[in-house]
Parts: sequence; C-alpha cells; structure tokens
Amino acid sequence: MIFDTISNIHNYKGLGKVYTALEFLAKTDFTQMELGKYILDDAIFYMVQAYDTKETGAKTEAHKQYIDIQYIVSGKEIIAVAPLTENCQAVEEKPEKDVWFYDCETTPMVLEAGSFMVLYPNDLHKPGMAVGKSAPCRKVVVKVKCD
Repeated sequence: MIFDTISNIHNYKGLGKVYTALEFLAKTDFTQMELGKYILDDAIFYMVQAYDTKETGAKTEAHKQYIDIQYIVSGKEIIAVAPLTENCQAVEEKPEKDVWFYDCETTPMVLEAGSFMVLYPNDLHKPGMAVGKSAPCRKVVVKVKCD
C-alpha cells in the first residue's frame, strides 16, 4: 500500500503503469468531469465517482486482477486498511467483478483532497467511510491491471 499526496508522485517513477496512472491523475482536472467509467489504455481504466460518505455499512474488500488507486478530488473520507493474512476471513466472493469481501480488523486512514492510496491485491481496504458525519466526496478510482 502507498498513501501519499499527488504532489509527491515523482517518488513513484519506477512503478510502471502505476506511475502512468498517478501522472494522469496529477495532470487531469476531475472537478467538472462527468461521472462514469473511462478507458485510459489497455491496462488502465478509471471511474469518476461522487457520493456521500457512509457512517455505517462499508465493506472490507480486495481485488486480485487490478491494483486500485483511490484519489480524492474533493471532500474527505476514511479508507480503513489491513494486510491480507491467513487471519482474514473471506465472507463473500465475486470473481466476475474482481472483488472479494473479508471480515478483518482494519486501521482507518483519512484521505483528503489531493491524497491517494495505491492498494495492491494483498491490501484489504474499506473505502467510502465518513469522517465524523456523512459528507459529499468526489473521487477517482483507477484500476491498473496486474502483470
């Protein structure tokens, strides 16, 4: 997992397609872009999302085919994280959607506008959680195909 601000992407130049995605995030204005799914290239797509963060009901998830990059455009949210270990219990599997849900202890981290998280297949994450009360959040989730 990587947790940083978009102004520090120069630190990740050696990460291939992940760096390509971070560079795209840094150069693109998502504030007025229509919500939806977009294709960047054959290994990268992204989704522009806007929603109210959740006070309850967020699920802990992981992906096997794609690396997640979660980038906050405006607002803030908690993404709780944990390493995927043998102590984590899978509770639901949706391989056709590349998502596995787990029951596991997580550590909350606050992401604000301009911050991002890179989540690899061994990184459990519970996104979209409210910081205090539910509030609007605009986010871009980039999916980078694993090699």
